[in-house]
Amino acid sequence: MKQLHKKFKKEEVVEVFERYLSCEIGIKQSKALLGLGKSRFFALLKVYRESPDDFSLEYQRKCSPRQINKKWEEKIVSELQKETAIIQDKDNPVRRYNYSYVREILETKHKVYVSLPTIISRAKKRGFITRRDTGRVMTGRF
Repeated sequence: MKQLHKKFKKEEVVEVFERYLSCEIGIKQSKALLGLGKSRFFALLKVYRESPDDFSLEYQRKCSPRQINKKWEEKIVSELQKETAIIQDKDNPVRRYNYSYVREILETKHKVYVSLPTIISRAKKRGFITRRDTGRVMTGRF
């Protein structure tokens, strides 16, 4: 399913809105012409009503959704380093990373909200986790 800004030009959408507002066509016809649901139609209509001259269908994304903030990345790495120090301490019985705890610390202390797979991938990427010859994950402590 194509997005609205790829299916229509701005002028076509404005024309449908104008015809709807002047009661030439009904809501069902307007939604059918644009291929929108009720909520999305009225959300766009509200934006159009607020500023018809500045109305745009252009895409507003500022950065890639698959990237996280550099500051967040640094905080993830710092918490993983602290966890590594705990694991490498010979007097401590901890042998594996507790990613759920790392995520909890990031959320409560730093207000960083990331998923567990993100934390695990950063640990692998930065070399906190290595693989043995057998393929099992090794944390650096034997």
